[in-house]
Amino acid sequence: MSGSKNASGMEGASNAGWMLTFADLLSLMLTFFVLVFSMSTIQFDSWKDVVGTMRDEFNPNYRAITDRRFDNTQAVARSSIPGLNLNYLMTLIERDLSRNAGLEDATVKREQDRVIISVPASRLFENKTGRFQTGAPDILAELAGSLLQIKNKLMIASHTNDLPVSNGRFRSNWELSVTRAQLVAGVLVDAGYLQPVTVLGHGDSKFMAKQTGARVTVQELDAQERIDFVILGESRTNGILDVF
Repeated sequence: MSGSKNASGMEGASNAGWMLTFADLLSLMLTFFVLVFSMSTIQFDSWKDVVGTMRDEFNPNYRAITDRRFDNTQAVARSSIPGLNLNYLMTLIERDLSRNAGLEDATVKREQDRVIISVPASRLFENKTGRFQTGAPDILAELAGSLLQIKNKLMIASHTNDLPVSNGRFRSNWELSVTRAQLVAGVLVDAGYLQPVTVLGHGDSKFMAKQTGARVTVQELDAQERIDFVILGESRTNGILDVF
């Protein structure tokens, strides 16, 4: 009899254990809803006072930020890395081009606030295509090594002549010029040039046609297809796309 009583007592105690778990769950739910309610009805002024008190206690050296009207209407100057002087820049470029065996026919000229390196498109691309000539990426990679030393803004402008594109890959000279400029910029980036580059495709908009009836030589047509590396002067104030 005593054994049966002990067994029944232990069974009753085990059956009542779920009530402890249920009570804990109710306590947690009550705490959660009280917390949600307190957050939803918080008074901002009171909260600001609490934050201010904690800030003063834990960081007495903190300097409070106060609102102050800024009456200066002048534009805030932007910090930028100054580029090289254009005259000095031309000297460096001409020296580096003389060492690049693939760019012996490239030309360097200065136009007002920029220096332009003109490379014949035939040196880099096959005729009226976006396919590189053999060794062209290596030539551009060597040129990228020279441009890495320059902090001036760089633009890559591609030009074509007015002969139509007949290979079926491009619908116009404009598409061809944009693609070529993008490919050249991509090679420069792959070679380690990390400065921002603006890519422009002029197509045949800059083509210098002769008078009506005058014959154009093959050399003149080839000269119109080129890739221009435009390096802007450090004192330039116009937008980067102001190339016209």
